[in-house]
Amino acid sequence: MAGQILGDRYQVERELGKHAGRWTLLAHDLHARERVVVKLLCSDEDLRSDDLKLFDREVEILKNLSHPCIPKYLGYFQHRLPGGRALALVQTYVAGRSLADCLNRGRTFNEAEARQIAKSVLYILIYLQGRNPSIVHRDIKPSNILLGDRKVHLVDFGSVKTILNRQDGTSAFTMVNTHDFTPPEQYTGRSVTASDLYSLGLTIITSITGIQPSQLPRKGNRFDLESIVDLSPAFVDWLLWMTETTLDRRLQSAMIALQALDAAQVRNAIA
Repeated sequence: MAGQILGDRYQVERELGKHAGRWTLLAHDLHARERVVVKLLCSDEDLRSDDLKLFDREVEILKNLSHPCIPKYLGYFQHRLPGGRALALVQTYVAGRSLADCLNRGRTFNEAEARQIAKSVLYILIYLQGRNPSIVHRDIKPSNILLGDRKVHLVDFGSVKTILNRQDGTSAFTMVNTHDFTPPEQYTGRSVTASDLYSLGLTIITSITGIQPSQLPRKGNRFDLESIVDLSPAFVDWLLWMTETTLDRRLQSAMIALQALDAAQVRNAIA
């Protein structure tokens, strides 16, 4: 699609990603004279209603978010295709490399670097969880964390879910694609603020070890980090706390997780 003009103003430079009828494109805004990201969802006979719901949800969520480390909503339009039409979401372009790209190139991160990435993402999650209603990203993984110029960005809000004020604090939702970084409760239709913490914890572990979650050694229900990496006891304990498989044993919010990380003490000492 390189060179094609979408919406009479966005000239496609190259494809950034493609998955199940969705294209993510880098384009040049001919009016604003800047690079943008255009997400296309093809509307054809293969389009599932859930796909459309997720796409519409991403549009509505981004419209109402304003954070320097989250892509900004710029526009929404329909585009005609030879076989039908496509829905298009336009958002700001974040220049940088994802954690997944770094890992694929053999780059791993030391403890100080990993702590800084974790803190940066936690600040974003504090913003999301502080919204009314709270927002759960539901798809935190290395490919959705971008290391930009002096900032860490969280991208791809196609799986987000708002949590209504229910007595149990949980939310049922449309099931989305699962992966190694998906918390256990999401497989059974639950989503809470702590769900993003599990995914972030595993993402940080992978950024340090270069090992995918499914390949990490375990001791019972926990990951055996001490056998594969040399980290401070407090940081190991924090990572294990973030990735507890049992919800009531896991850190419950981004703010609490940040406070525990800053305390740099094992959990028995700060309990």
